[in-house]
Amino acid sequence: MALIGPVSLSVVTNVANANITVTYSLTGSAFDIASGQPYKEVCRLIGDDTDIVPAEDNVDDVIPNGVIFAPFFPVVFTNALPVNRTHTKTIAKADLNEDVGLDEIRAAVTLTPQPPVAVFRESNQVTGNF
Repeated sequence: MALIGPVSLSVVTNVANANITVTYSLTGSAFDIASGQPYKEVCRLIGDDTDIVPAEDNVDDVIPNGVIFAPFFPVVFTNALPVNRTHTKTIAKADLNEDVGLDEIRAAVTLTPQPPVAVFRESNQVTGNF
């Protein structure tokens, strides 16, 4: 199973915007490399409400426009070297206002193994009285 290295989040506000930077690394296992196992990669922001604060509901919130990276093509590891990621995105600062009082934001990175895909092809059609 692939590994996700430490995830670092930086939020720099600029008037009405927030400049988001997320860095992390991905490393495939020996199985991932040998088999060509594809993974769906998603990096998103979440509002962290899992601490015990009376005004919070203890449920992590989805941040509007908070998907930082979700490529169309899967990640496939071809060697044991880590794949270093740095993603940046500018969103409205108001999108980070996810609860009453102080907002707690985290970046969450997910690698989801994709199932094998069946390959199918038919021959030409032969017609006759067999």
